[in-house]
Amino acid sequence: MRTIAIHGATGSIGLNAIDIIQRHPDRFKANVLTGGSNITKLVEIAQQTSAEHVAIADLAHYQDLKKFLPGVQIYAGTTGILEAACIDVDMCLAAITGSAGILPTYKALAHCDYLALVNKESIVAAGEQILAEAQSQNTKILPVDSEHNGLYQIFEESHRSALTHVTITASGGPFRSLPKDQFHTITKERALKHPNWAMGPKNTIDSATLMNKGLEYIEAALLFNLAPGQIKVVVHPQSIVHALSSYHDGTTLAHLGLPDMRSPISYALAWPERIKTPVAPLNLATIGSLTFEEPDYERFPCLRIAENVMKSSQAARIVMNAADEIAFQKFMANEIHFTDIPVIIQNQLDALSSSPINTIEDVIALDQSCRQKA
Repeated sequence: MRTIAIHGATGSIGLNAIDIIQRHPDRFKANVLTGGSNITKLVEIAQQTSAEHVAIADLAHYQDLKKFLPGVQIYAGTTGILEAACIDVDMCLAAITGSAGILPTYKALAHCDYLALVNKESIVAAGEQILAEAQSQNTKILPVDSEHNGLYQIFEESHRSALTHVTITASGGPFRSLPKDQFHTITKERALKHPNWAMGPKNTIDSATLMNKGLEYIEAALLFNLAPGQIKVVVHPQSIVHALSSYHDGTTLAHLGLPDMRSPISYALAWPERIKTPVAPLNLATIGSLTFEEPDYERFPCLRIAENVMKSSQAARIVMNAADEIAFQKFMANEIHFTDIPVIIQNQLDALSSSPINTIEDVIALDQSCRQKA
C-alpha cells in the first residue's frame, strides 16, 4: 500500500490520479489532498478517498471544510498548503498549476520517498534548488508530463555518452494552421479549445502559444541534465508520439500512446511496476498516419523565447515563468489580446537586471517582485 499526497487534487491531473487510485484500492491510499478554491470538488473527492488531511488555498473556505469533513484534519491558506506539504507520505503528486506549486513541491521533498512531478513551473523556475533538495533527501523524482514521462521510459542512462539528442512533441495547439494575418481573430474561447488534450486553462492557453512546449523544453534540459542543443521540438498534430531519444548509431527510440494522462500518471504512481488503466490500447492501423513538422517560430515566438532563456540564466527563467502567468491572467480577464502574450513576456525579460539566485527564497522573491512590478 503506497500512501499518496495529491497537490492540486481538484485539477485535471488530480482528478485523473484519483480515478487511477480508486481503481487500485489495494495499492494506493490518497491520504493528503490539497486544492485551490473549488471546495465542492475537494469535499467530494475527500469523501470518496477517506483522506485524513485536506488543505484548501482559499482561507475563506476553512470553516466550510471543517463542517463538511468532520474528523478530517483541515488546513487552509498559503500556510495551510505548506503544512499539508510537510505530512509524511510515500509519494507526493505535485500537480498545483503555476508558480504557486514551487514552494509546496520543494517542501514535500523532505516528506516523501517519491515525487511524481507535474508542476513544470517548479523546475523551470527552481530546478537547481529542487533537484539539489531531492538529492539531499534521497527522494526520487518521477516526471508525469506526457513528454517527460515518455522520455523517462526510453532514455537509456547507461548509453548517455552515445546520445545525440532527444525530441519532445507538440500538438501545435488550436492555431497550428491559422495564418498569422488571422491571429487578430483569436478569442479566449477559441484558445481554450485544445484539439487533443483535456487540460486546465493555464496549460491550454500555454499550448495555444507554444509556451507550454517552451516550458517543457526547459524542464527536459534540467530533469535529464541535457544541453539546450540536445533537445529538439517537433510539431506532431496527432499527439501519439510523445518523446524520442536518438543515438549516434542511427537508432531512435520512441514512446507512443493515446493522449490520455491516466497512462503517465499510473506509470508514476506504480513505479517501478506497470498497472492496468482504462486507457485503450494503441491501434496504429486505425489511426492511419502520423505527421510531423517543424515549429513555426514566427507565428509562435514564445517557444523561441523559452529556448533563448534556457541558454541565459535561472533569473531569466524565473522572470519568463512569472511573466507568462501574468500575461495568462490578463488574457483570461480580456485585458490583452492573444498576440500580446509574447510581447509582455519579452518586455519583462528585457527589463531584467542581473540577479543572483542561490536559494529557494531567492526564487520566490524574484517571482513576487515580477508580479508586483506588473
